[in-house]
Amino acid sequence: MPMRHSSAASTAAGRDVPDERQPAQQRIIGAALTLFAGKGFAATGIREIADAASLSTATLYHYMGTKEDLLVHIMQEGLRRFISAARTSAVDVTDPERQLVSLTRVHVVTEALEREMSLVIDNEIRALSPEATQVVLPLRDEYEQLWDTAIALGVDNGTFHVGEPRLAQLALLEMCNGVAHWYSAGGRLSLDQVADHFADMALALVDARMDHQRINASTLRMHPASHEVETVRASFTGFRVTIQVPRGVAP
Repeated sequence: MPMRHSSAASTAAGRDVPDERQPAQQRIIGAALTLFAGKGFAATGIREIADAASLSTATLYHYMGTKEDLLVHIMQEGLRRFISAARTSAVDVTDPERQLVSLTRVHVVTEALEREMSLVIDNEIRALSPEATQVVLPLRDEYEQLWDTAIALGVDNGTFHVGEPRLAQLALLEMCNGVAHWYSAGGRLSLDQVADHFADMALALVDARMDHQRINASTLRMHPASHEVETVRASFTGFRVTIQVPRGVAP
């Protein structure tokens, strides 16, 4: 992914050669994600991002505007793709227990495969200004509404047995968010297996039952978790390459 920076990246007038815009953008996003995820937004300086991207500070500003512009756009693009993956995975799923399995798998897989982006979205909303928060929160709320809807439907039709659906939703999201902190591709369980175990825990948390029998992912006879893995991979293809950072926070 990184491309070596050289004096050929700029013209004599100090303007970037147009065909190098995309690789530079890719380096900036990669550097910002790594630094924001590892150090936090507040502790990361513009100079650090420029150095990590092998760019001058002046060139960095040419692409990104302010540091907050960069954070907001990473969050916006990440959440949009998160939502897209969740909707695509469950496009033909109508019953709440299968919806919950699909949502849980997508969330777990995204936290595992897009670890840095997930950590930034999970941890750095508090770093945003009030104006920027109003840009990002609607997307987060749109994603959480998918969970609210599935859980509410399951409670309404008697499949889920949970007294506080909102608390159940918060518990499930926190459970899935933790995957970004510990998942390793070289671990004992495959990502498909991890996703399925989390789906079973999600069903257990809402006490999913049918005909008085506990429900788990295997008894639902759904497509395998590899479906969600491929859906997430497709949704995030080109994430670091195509993202474009506008100047100034804007919806």
